[in-house]
Amino acid sequence: MNAAPTRRRFIRIAAAATLTQLAGPTSGVRGEESIATWRGLTMGTLTRIEVRDPDRVRATRILAAAAQEIARLETLFTLYQADSALVRLNRDGRLDDPPFDLVRLLAESNEFSAQTGGVFDVTVQPIWQAYAAHFFAPDADPAGPPADVMRWAADLVGYRGLEVEPAAVRLARPGMAVTLNGIAPGYMTDRIVELLKNEGLEHALVDLGEIRAIGARAGQEPWRAGIRDPFDTERVAMEVALTDQALATSGGYGFRFDRDGCFHHIFDPRSGGCPHTYASISVLAPTATVADALATACYLMPLEALPAALRAGGATRAIVVLANGETRTVSTS
Repeated sequence: MNAAPTRRRFIRIAAAATLTQLAGPTSGVRGEESIATWRGLTMGTLTRIEVRDPDRVRATRILAAAAQEIARLETLFTLYQADSALVRLNRDGRLDDPPFDLVRLLAESNEFSAQTGGVFDVTVQPIWQAYAAHFFAPDADPAGPPADVMRWAADLVGYRGLEVEPAAVRLARPGMAVTLNGIAPGYMTDRIVELLKNEGLEHALVDLGEIRAIGARAGQEPWRAGIRDPFDTERVAMEVALTDQALATSGGYGFRFDRDGCFHHIFDPRSGGCPHTYASISVLAPTATVADALATACYLMPLEALPAALRAGGATRAIVVLANGETRTVSTS
């Protein structure tokens, strides 16, 4: 099956036009502390890892290993390599002897689906395909795809039809398809954090589309992560302090099918519609996988449901920007 372009693919295309000498580790020294940084493209997004370590040579070597691991994971989760594990699953409806990381991520995805009552669902790819087929066609009706097309697409969605076992992954019905864009960046971030910790690094910031900090930046000073203004994406609306914590943001501004933004890339799996209650939601959690999945799920929930959802998922709080521009902080306590 030929997958339709995703939000991250469009970011990749745009970035590639201006990207020069971005991939690969660089390093420098501030005072007595060594800093090494890797920059590249991951799942179509400009990404970065920064580590602080007394041994600059060691830090640079570890970053090279991290880059190799990122590339390996991306070959499992991308929709833009014809032989990726995910593309083969979507094409054939079944994948025998699936890679461990794919099994683990799909199993975790189904757990989030059950936990959120199906609001988070990685089988929404048919909805993307329906919107893409409509809006990428010449003279597309700005009102969106016909109702019968959206009903057909929504009927193909359902995490219970994604059967995950170590020996095989199966899609229960023809036409079902999976996208991992709403959780894979967080999962990959966590795997890189594990790699860095296993190498003994105690101060690092991993940003693979979602952000996670290891320790503090220097001494007791936390790492700082910016939350983009959903109404002016060239501007950082606020900064969040991170120490041993992750941050993920979801917002309809990330990719829009139409000029007015009525149809965007975050779909309600129950109806196929694109909600507009929020401009963005940023979730803080102990891991990037949790933050990533819950940022997507919370975007599809009413405001009063967020504390329970965050608490059930193990998140600590959410920063919510409403459609009218008002900002609220939602706590789990």
